[in-house]
Formats: sequence, C-alpha cells, structure tokens
Amino acid sequence: EAIDLDHLDNGGSVSAPMHGKVLDILVEPAATVRRGQRVAVIEAMKMEHTLVAPLDGIVSEILVSVGDQVADGARVMVIADHPNERTADERK
Repeated sequence: EAIDLDHLDNGGSVSAPMHGKVLDILVEPAATVRRGQRVAVIEAMKMEHTLVAPLDGIVSEILVSVGDQVADGARVMVIADHPNERTADERK
C-alpha cells in the first residue's frame, strides 16, 4: 500500500489522486491530525492509495462515505489549521 502525496494542495483539502472507490475513512470529524497522518484509503486501478493530512489541524469536514465513487481531484475531506498550534504573532 503506497502513501500517495499527489492529493496534497496548498490548503487543508484532501483530494482523490484519481477516480476510484473510497475503501476506508480513518478519522472522525473534529479529530486532531498531524501532517502526513493517514486519513483515508481509496482504491483506484486495483491499487490502494492512502491519503494523508496536508497539515497539522482538525478534521473540519468529511465529504465522502465508505463505498462512494470519487472523481479525479474530488475533495475527500477538509483539514482546518489547528489554531492552538499557532504562536501569538501568527494569530494577529
């Protein structure tokens, strides 16, 4: 099972790297995650692709369910930046 980094973008969206079927959602809404943590598994072209959190934060939305078919580039979930991890200067 390969960890697929192609789905990462500059924000907190986790997107499908290609058309496929959602095999597993590994986190719950409001869960705290770390950058690189496994958050979902998608099967595409008979291979499993593990999607990881693009940043430290909190799972703010899960947009798919296990068994759903997703298109290439479809958003699977959104990770919100973790406000408690920022310094006082960054919050200004």
